[in-house]
Formats: sequence, structure tokens, C-alpha cells
Amino acid sequence: MKPLHGFVLASILGLAAPLPGADEPLVAGQNDVPVPKRTKMVSPQYPPEAQARGLRGIVILEVVIDTQGKVSSVQVIRSVPPFDEPATAAVRQWEYEVTKVQGKPVSVKFTVPILFAMKLPEIAERQEGIPELRAGAVPPMPADQRERGQAAAEVTLDADGAVEELRIVEGSPALAESLTRALRTWRFASDNSEATVSFRVGATFIPPEKGGGPRVEFRLDQLRRSESQVRSAAAAPEPPPSAAPSKPEGAPAAAPPTTAPTNPPPPAIPTPAAPTTAAPTPATPPATPAAPAGGATAAGNLPAAPPSTPTAAPDSPPPPSAPRPTAPAPATEVLTAPPPPEVAENGLSAVPNVTLSPGVPDLTRGRKPVTPPFARMSQTTGTVEVAFSVDAAGITSIKGSSGPDVLKPAAEQAVGSWSFRRTRADRIFLVAEFKYAMDNATAAVRPDSR
Repeated sequence: MKPLHGFVLASILGLAAPLPGADEPLVAGQNDVPVPKRTKMVSPQYPPEAQARGLRGIVILEVVIDTQGKVSSVQVIRSVPPFDEPATAAVRQWEYEVTKVQGKPVSVKFTVPILFAMKLPEIAERQEGIPELRAGAVPPMPADQRERGQAAAEVTLDADGAVEELRIVEGSPALAESLTRALRTWRFASDNSEATVSFRVGATFIPPEKGGGPRVEFRLDQLRRSESQVRSAAAAPEPPPSAAPSKPEGAPAAAPPTTAPTNPPPPAIPTPAAPTTAAPTPATPPATPAAPAGGATAAGNLPAAPPSTPTAAPDSPPPPSAPRPTAPAPATEVLTAPPPPEVAENGLSAVPNVTLSPGVPDLTRGRKPVTPPFARMSQTTGTVEVAFSVDAAGITSIKGSSGPDVLKPAAEQAVGSWSFRRTRADRIFLVAEFKYAMDNATAAVRPDSR
């Protein structure tokens, strides 16, 4: 018979099982080791950068509690880079009741999941017709903001409900930047229509009151909807067949009918003169083409000629360009001008360690490239490319990135903080190439040629 050892023999004999070495923590929840009760809890801080980008995730930590109930070590076993550091920093401040086995204090270990999730922004008022907010970050309160503040922006949504265009109309620079970064993460319900939806987002930043935290209230109003031209043209009703005048018996053949406008033409729009084809008469000089009564010729500011009836050859049909006598179509005068000269946006960078290629506008402010701490700890180096666009207000919108996963969040956060000085009204597309080393990082911005 094989000898019985350890816990089995102790259980048979009714004796207490031997304890492991003092330096080896027990696993809480196994072998009758109780899970310690927490007596002090410190909430992790949500990183402002992650909040502005709408990031969320779960960090899983392995925590060791010593015989005094203090946290002796914390190890990340499931990493979400933006949240690892705040989760670890908070858990190190936790305290627990002393865990005892067989009446003696023991060190225990267990896993702790830390969930980083955001609640939706607090919408105090939403005008009827504005889509419902489905996701988005709450703008963080600036560090030096001690009183209530206001900021507002005019936004335009794309077909998927994301904020496509954004323009700050009210607020201090700090509040405007906080609101801008948050609105870039907002997603609204899509109504699957071809209308362009624009409205105003007003934000009231409220500092902490009666021991609570800071909060931001929003009001969405001043809704504007504009149908696309394609949809409007497709929905235009056809004129009724009876709109065409009937041809009197014995009258010459009329020109092919043209579509008459459903609304009467505005009287202020002049109609250019239509030349007529007259039979040659030796005794009469050629007639000058006349404009309709009250109109002006399209070439120059000539006085209107009195209406005259041209002498046409018998049985000759009216010219195809002659306006219909019952409902003449209004003429559209197109004024052309030479295009404005191209302004080269070859700018300078005010952000350290960032260089700009020709064709990139001034970079006025933002974060400089910095190698993230986890990359330094793991000795990860490499290159990250971030494709982004810059609107007429100089605000960046990230389109995508490529490179090592541990480095991409830092590069995207840097680009998201940049502001450019624009001299043109179009949207430009750029690429930022970040090069991360152990002790330094640089970035070079160039136009996107794709």
C-alpha cells in the first residue's frame, strides 16, 4: 500500500493540512481558502485620451495580498494599453481584510477584472427630428476649469450617423478643444435617407457640486435638413399632357414642345433674345434680334428693343429655339470668372519632433511624438503610419493606421490632438509617419498620394 501524504492523509486522520511555504501565496477560492473582503477601494481614472476617442475595454489583473491585507504585487494578465496603467495604479491602493487559514494569516492571490466603459453623454434637450445619440464620449472637464462654462459647435452628420463636419461657434479654447475631441466619437442613429442633417450642439460644463464629480449637459437644436439635388430631381412631377397648347386647324406645324416649368417664371430674371429666321427682302435691311418685353440682352447692358413681329416665309415652321408663346421658360444667366489662384500650404511645425513636407499647412499645436511606456518596457521599436484628413477649420480626422499594435494608440492620439492653420476651404488628406526608438520619437507629415 502506497503511503498517503499531505492533505489526503491529514483529512483521513482528521488532522489539519500542512500549509505551503510562507512565500508562496494561496489561490483564493480554492481548497477552502476564502476570498478576502475589500475594505478600501480607489476607482481607476478614465484616461482623457481614451475617453475622447470613445475607447473601452477590460483589463484583467492578478493581485497578491500579503498577510497584512495590503496589495503586495499587481500583474497585468490581459492588457488593453490605454487602461493598464490607471487600472494598476488604482488597485495598488486597495486594502483587504487579513485572510486566515487554520487561524493563521496567509498571503493570497486572485484575479481582478477592471471594466472601462462610458455612459452616454447627458442630453438635457433634443429637438424633434434630430437623430438619437447611440454612442460617444463625454468631454472631460479642463484641469483649470473651476466655474461653469459654455461651448457650442455646429455639426453635420454623414450617412452612417457619424460627425462628418464640425465647426466651433462658442467657447474658450480649452472648452472648445474638449468638446471637439468628444464630438469626433459621437455616433447617431441613421435614418437611411439622402438628406443632409445639420444642427447645433451646446455644452454646459458643470464643475463638481456637493461632493460629486464634474458633468456636462448637452442641448441639441437648430436642426437643418437639406434634400440632395439628385433626389429632388427624381421627385419632380411631370407636367400634365394638357399643358401643351392645341394646334388650330390649318395652322403651320409647331415646334416640338418643351417642358414648361410648374411655377411661373420670376419677372426679375431677363430672357436673352432669340434670333429669328426671316425671309430675305431686298428692300428691307436685316432685322436686329429682339429681346422679350422688359428683358435685357445677354451680351452687355443694351436697352431693350420694342417688340417686333418678324416677317417669316409662308408655311415655314417657327424656329426650334423660339420660346413658347404661352409659357416662356426663364433664361439662366451663367456668370463665369477666372478660378482663384492656388495658395501653396507649405507650412511650419510648432510641435517638437514633427517635420512637414511641401503641401502641408502650418501645424500650430498638439502633442509631440513620445514612445509609450509599455513599448519602452517591452523594448518595442518601429514605424507607424497614420492616414488622416484636415478640414477647413484645421481639425484632424483619423482614417486608419498601420504598425505595431503597442505603438499605434500613441501615434493616433498624437494626430488626434493636432491643429493646423488652413488657408483654403477644401479638405486635405495627409499621412503621418512616426518612428519610435527607445529614447525618442519623431514624425514626418506628407500629403497622401493614394
